[in-house]
Amino acid sequence: MTLISRISACLLIALATIPAGAQATRRRAVSPANDIGPTTLVHITATDASNGVAIAAATVSYAGQNQTTNGNGQATLNLPIGKPAIVLVSHVSFVPFSQSITAQAGGSYELKLTGKPSVTIKTKTNETHIVDIGTAQFASAATAFSNPDRADNVNFCKEDGSDFTPDKSAFTRILGPVVPVSAPQCCQSGNVVSANVEMKSGDKFKVYFKDSCWAADVDFAGREKATGLFQYFRFTDIAEIDFP
Repeated sequence: MTLISRISACLLIALATIPAGAQATRRRAVSPANDIGPTTLVHITATDASNGVAIAAATVSYAGQNQTTNGNGQATLNLPIGKPAIVLVSHVSFVPFSQSITAQAGGSYELKLTGKPSVTIKTKTNETHIVDIGTAQFASAATAFSNPDRADNVNFCKEDGSDFTPDKSAFTRILGPVVPVSAPQCCQSGNVVSANVEMKSGDKFKVYFKDSCWAADVDFAGREKATGLFQYFRFTDIAEIDFP
């Protein structure tokens, strides 16, 4: 028998003398533990860092848990007790946020989010409203009792009759209040309301709200920063909208 053969035989004999249970135990010992220990249900409140207003409809996340804040900005999560846990918060109107929380049993924690740039709405009665750019949208309703359709793009027509559907991010300013006019190149069934716009490209021109051709209300909507409530503003009442 060669030296290599003798060594191999000795190794096989040595392995055979180790009980199978011990071998299995050793294999399990090298696997990392997945147990994070005891957890506790904690209360999370998301607020606007600039004014303390509660943020509804924010998503609060940790370790596969995804909860949506209620009208008071509150949600609950199960977090490990006494161990740092990174909690994530997201909302269309705020900068993505994360915070390390070392939870105590039944604890409550406030997470303060920084808002994205806002849209300023000035009415013809000299009121000023600030709405979040993330929730700001154009809206139209066929009747006073129907739910408005909302979109980031607006359905315009230009003086030459061509369609113009810019995203809200393309605007610098919209000047109102809108007034009904005859513009058959854009609407052949009656009057259509018009306004003047200033674009980030530097262009300035008159536009017609095509949705108003069918007597629909045209509005601008968004989450008002001061209250956290979603509001609708009729373009007939709007003197000016300034975009960030």
